[in-house]
Amino acid sequence: MRVLLVNDDGVYSQGIQTLRATLEERTGWEVYVVAPDRQRSASGHAITLHKPLYLDPVEIPGARSPVYAVSGTPADCTKIGLLAVLPGPCDLVISGINRGGNLGFDVLYSGTVSAAIEGVIMGVPAIAVSLAAWEDPDYGPAAEFTARLAELVAREGLPPGVLLNVNVPPLPAERMAGVALTVLSRRMYRDRFEKRLDPRGRPYYWLAGEPVQEPPSVETDVGAVRAGYISVTALHLQLSDHQTMARLEAWRPQLEAGLGTARGLDAAGRAQVRPEA
Repeated sequence: MRVLLVNDDGVYSQGIQTLRATLEERTGWEVYVVAPDRQRSASGHAITLHKPLYLDPVEIPGARSPVYAVSGTPADCTKIGLLAVLPGPCDLVISGINRGGNLGFDVLYSGTVSAAIEGVIMGVPAIAVSLAAWEDPDYGPAAEFTARLAELVAREGLPPGVLLNVNVPPLPAERMAGVALTVLSRRMYRDRFEKRLDPRGRPYYWLAGEPVQEPPSVETDVGAVRAGYISVTALHLQLSDHQTMARLEAWRPQLEAGLGTARGLDAAGRAQVRPEA
């Protein structure tokens, strides 16, 4: 099985290198690491269009797999990995292991999740993995779980347009409560900008804040991780809200008023030609 490992913490981060070493122990696995040359957290799904990308081999002590650093974003790493590094088709993209959770609305900002999304966009099954810890993280249990999950995904597959977002609690494996299949929480932040002065007296702003506490529920990713469960959330790239689209259909006459066009859409959204007056 050929696997592409990407992340947003950078190519030298402990999380991706622990996962690489764990996957290298699996018989028949062909692992490639393509990661940013520096920390790129919260970069979302940005891609590089207006400057060149540099792809440099990196020497990691003990690594048996090829490792590359990219001068771009996490999504860039997935793209260039699939299109320019791997010698053939990829069976699975794994993004992580991220330092810190990617829970709730975090997935909209996360470079880790976006790198996995890019894999799905390019037709490859993908998993995003995060360890919900900042201090003294132990990536071993998360790496072992990711390897087991990857084997299942490779064997069973995922529906088109779907990725798995995994968050692992910072606990030894024997103390974890189990695996919870969750939905995204409505995790939000009480943001604020701190105003400071640089050495020349010019003001600048630093984004700060803290998560807004929500009622605990193991049905959500935040609640599950708090309760000691590994959270697995299936995310679908189809963002269209069909229920709301049906409501908007009633707005069509007002929206089309005054357009003066002879062409429109019928109730099913198909193009139709109106007779000329």
